[in-house]
Amino acid sequence: IIFGIMSTTSSSQLKQRTNQYTRKMKLPVLKFSLVATTILCLIPAANGSALPPPSSGSGGPFSIKKIQHFLHNKCQNPHTNNASIWSYEGRLVDPTNGKVIANVEGIELVRSLAEMTQLEKADADGEDRSTLVWKLVRALRRLDDLKVRGILTAPGCGEWDFAGTTLSRKLFCYSPVEDLDEDNKNGDSGMGIGRRRGLLKEYRAHPTAPVRKIKTEEALALYDTATTFISREDGKEMMVMTEWPDGHWIQSVAKTGSLGVSSSSKKNPQTPFEFTLYAKKSGKGEEPMLPPSELAQKRTNKSLLNAIPRSKLIQFGKDNTVEDQRFGARETYSYVMNESKLSKSQRMCSMLREAVSNLSESVGFWDFDIKSSTIRDDTFDSSNTCTVRYTRYGEAPPWYGPGKMCALELWGRKVESVADAPPLAATLAATRIPGFLSVHTPIPFGPPRSIGDANGDNPKRKRRNTQVLEEKIVKEQMAADGAAIQAISWFRGREGVLPLEVLDDSDNEEGVMNSVIDRGLSVAQRLRAATTSVSD
Repeated sequence: IIFGIMSTTSSSQLKQRTNQYTRKMKLPVLKFSLVATTILCLIPAANGSALPPPSSGSGGPFSIKKIQHFLHNKCQNPHTNNASIWSYEGRLVDPTNGKVIANVEGIELVRSLAEMTQLEKADADGEDRSTLVWKLVRALRRLDDLKVRGILTAPGCGEWDFAGTTLSRKLFCYSPVEDLDEDNKNGDSGMGIGRRRGLLKEYRAHPTAPVRKIKTEEALALYDTATTFISREDGKEMMVMTEWPDGHWIQSVAKTGSLGVSSSSKKNPQTPFEFTLYAKKSGKGEEPMLPPSELAQKRTNKSLLNAIPRSKLIQFGKDNTVEDQRFGARETYSYVMNESKLSKSQRMCSMLREAVSNLSESVGFWDFDIKSSTIRDDTFDSSNTCTVRYTRYGEAPPWYGPGKMCALELWGRKVESVADAPPLAATLAATRIPGFLSVHTPIPFGPPRSIGDANGDNPKRKRRNTQVLEEKIVKEQMAADGAAIQAISWFRGREGVLPLEVLDDSDNEEGVMNSVIDRGLSVAQRLRAATTSVSD
C-alpha cells in the first residue's frame, strides 16, 4: 500500500530495504503489514512530484528544531558514552505557611529511544522520500508496545509534526530538615557537607505532635518512565505523554511564556526551554489519544477546554494510591542549556576517567570514585552544563497528613557520573537498589548516514558498492532497533530483568545496611568537601 503512493524509484528502494529488514529480523508478515498500513495516515497523497519545501522548524516555542535541541541536551552525556545523568536537590514545602517539610535529593538517568518527523515537516537535506519513510518506520517500530505508538498512528494522526521519546529512571529521597539547619548553624556551606544527611525516618508536625514513623518505601520515590514530547501546529503547541511500566499513563498539553534567548556571553552561550504542564492521570482501561489542538478548536469555534475545579494534585512520585487520585499535577520546567563545548584537554580527561571507571568496576563504586577523582581536573564545570528548575504543586505525602497540599522545588544539573550526585541519593543507588545503573548504557540508533547516501559522488563506486553498503547498514540498523525493543522489554519488567526495588531493611539487615550506608556517606562527603571550592 505504501509503495503505490510513491514514485517508481522511491518504491523500489523502499521495497528492497523493507524486504531486507523484515527478512533479517524474521518479522511476521502480518505484523509488518499493520505497521505499513498505519503509515498511510502519516503520508499525504502524492503523484510522483517532489516533496513540499521542508518547514524551517523555527516558528513557535515548541518547534521541531527546539525540541530536538532540548532532547539532545537532555539525553546526551558530553563526557562519556553513557546515559545522561541528572542530579537534583531541593525541598518539600507547605505552601500555607512556608514551612520546609523535608529536604529532597534525586538522581535521574535519561536515554533517547526514538525520534520521528512527519514527512511534510522533515528537513530532508537531499534525502529521497523512501529514506524519510524508512526512518519513520524504524522509529515507530522502536516504540514497540508503548501506548504513544497508538497515538502517533491513529486516524487523524497527521495532527503532529515531531515526536521524541526518552526512557528515564528516577530516584528521589527525603531527608530531615534538621540536618541542613544544623549545618547552617555550624557554618557549613549549606549543602550538607559537614554533617551526614540520612534518610527521613520519622516526622513531627509540630513540637507537641506525636512522632510519625516513616517506612523506607515512604521516604523514597523510585520509578521508570517513558516520556514522549510531541510538537504540533508548527511548534505552537506541545503535548507530553508519560507512561509507566504497568501501562498507567499521564497526558498533558504544555503551556509556555516567553522563551527568548536568556542573558549569556560569547564564552558561555545559553538557551532556555521552559514549559508548564497540567498532567492528569489516565482512567482505568482508557486508551490515550491525540486531542484536538487548541488552534484547531479555535478555527472551528469549538472549545473543549474545561476549567480545573480545584488545585487538587497528585503527590510527588508514584505509589500504590495513585489510582485513587482524581486530579492531575501542575508542573513547571525551566531548562537552561549551555552551548559551550568541551576543550580538547577536557575531552581527553573524560576519556581517561571513563577508562579508569571501566577498569576499576571490580574494585567498587566508591573506590573508583576516589581513584578517578585525582584525574578529574576541571572536566566538569558547573557553569558549563545544563540546568533545570522544577516545581510541582500537589498533594502532600501520606505521612504529612491526608488532604494536605505541598510544593516541591528542585534544582537540577547534568553531571558526569552518579558519584557527582548528592551523597544520600548516590549512596542509596549504589548500596540499596540492585540494578539501578543497569540502564546506564545508551540505546544505539545505528549508522547516522542514510542508505544510498554513503557512496559519495563516484558513479562507478556507487554501482559497485551500493548493495554491500546497504546490507551492512541494514544489519547495523537492525541491531540498533533490536536493542531499542529490548530496552522496552526491560522497561516492562520482562525477560528476567532485575526488579527495580529497594532492599528491605528488616531487623536482621538494618544494622548491616545502615553500616554500609554510613561508610558510603562518609566517603562521599569527605570527597565532596575536598573537591568543592568554598569562596571567601
